[in-house]
Amino acid sequence: MKRRMRARSPIVRSLAECIVLPAVAVVLPWRLAFRGYRGLAARGRAFHRESVRALEACRASVRVDDERAFLRTHALTRIVDHVDPVLSFFRRDRYLDRHVRIDGDPLPDVPCLFIGFHYGTAFWALRHLRRRGRRAAFLAARVTARQCAGDRVRLAFMRFRTRCVERAGGAPVIFVGGSRERIAAALHDGTSVIGLIDVPDVAHATRVSLLDHDVRWPDGLLRLAESEGVPTMAFVAALDAETGARRVEFRRLPAAREAALKALASMLDDAIRRDAAAWHLWSEWPRFVVPDAQEPGTPAEVR
Repeated sequence: MKRRMRARSPIVRSLAECIVLPAVAVVLPWRLAFRGYRGLAARGRAFHRESVRALEACRASVRVDDERAFLRTHALTRIVDHVDPVLSFFRRDRYLDRHVRIDGDPLPDVPCLFIGFHYGTAFWALRHLRRRGRRAAFLAARVTARQCAGDRVRLAFMRFRTRCVERAGGAPVIFVGGSRERIAAALHDGTSVIGLIDVPDVAHATRVSLLDHDVRWPDGLLRLAESEGVPTMAFVAALDAETGARRVEFRRLPAAREAALKALASMLDDAIRRDAAAWHLWSEWPRFVVPDAQEPGTPAEVR
């Protein structure tokens, strides 16, 4: 019996994460759904392994005063970020008025390159842009059966999330890998493009300071924006762990690429110092840090 349960556990997990969790958000009022998600996160019943890995990676660079709170917040952030695309598919714009707060600089009147961070719960930035009359194409990796290791439930869910992204932004997803021409074509066609700061490709990265470390930072999007002559904006989102409200902040970046790189790194640095548990890429942190800068040091201060 134990062997059977262990063998079935990945299937059970896929059903829970890819069907049950999104269904709860769609069927229940957000207040009740979020209360349930908070309970799951507090008991370590969802995204727990990811949260543990994030905590282990985070300890090396950021002082974590309350590890239980870190695990709870990271899991809760992952849950909400996981279900938001599906929730958006079934909700009208009035949902934004109730549960999403938009702050920061005004949006440009021309096609723009938006850059985010895999931080917090930023999906509703897409819906906000669309509501303001801006079509936005999201830059993402193509979902393949191989990535899902034969898990048909997860594969179907990930492909449906892609549909949700396209519907929210009002434009087809641009898949990475030789995508420069497609990004340029979208911008010329009047469509903005959204990309996220991801694990850097060593051949296409520069160095910036993040959390008092020398890190690699992908700069391909900024180079493209510079060559195409389009404005760039950064955005970061926060989740209120008490109410489930999201807050998305937009910030106009400097036109000069070097200044824009520093502004982006500073924006993420500030966000992590406010709430380190909300960053999704902690498990990839060693790939950001420059090898000769990985000597142990004093952990950064966070609040």
